[in-house]
Amino acid sequence: MLLSELKPGEYGIVKKIRGTGALHRRLLSMGLLPGAIVRVVRVSPLGDPVEYEIRGFFISLRKQEASFVDVDKVTPLSFIPRNSDVRVVFIDGGVGFVHNMGAMGIAVGKRLKIIAPCCPMQVKTEKGVFTLGRGMAYRVFVR
Repeated sequence: MLLSELKPGEYGIVKKIRGTGALHRRLLSMGLLPGAIVRVVRVSPLGDPVEYEIRGFFISLRKQEASFVDVDKVTPLSFIPRNSDVRVVFIDGGVGFVHNMGAMGIAVGKRLKIIAPCCPMQVKTEKGVFTLGRGMAYRVFVR
């Protein structure tokens, strides 16, 4: 999927930057690196450019420029409704946070069942049922 195909409020993980030359370097220098989480903030009234949030910064790209960025669409765990089965795709946090999530059975590739929606959220993993606050659930991305 291309970054230009995401709608406002949707999230994606950057997989690849295509193209060469100045545009490629510009996209990389703006923080669009593989593995980065990107959120579509808003679209201008005429549809171009589009504002994105990446690593706490806001950038604007034309749709043509955004079409050079390949992303995987993901959703924060805190947005998932009750009784959903999801798979963890990415955990956005430091070593300690990732370790603590792993101790609960929440790791990349693991399946989760949502018992109660956010917040606080209850999830069932292979290690049991755990309660997560909004801050924790917002940093776990699923598909």
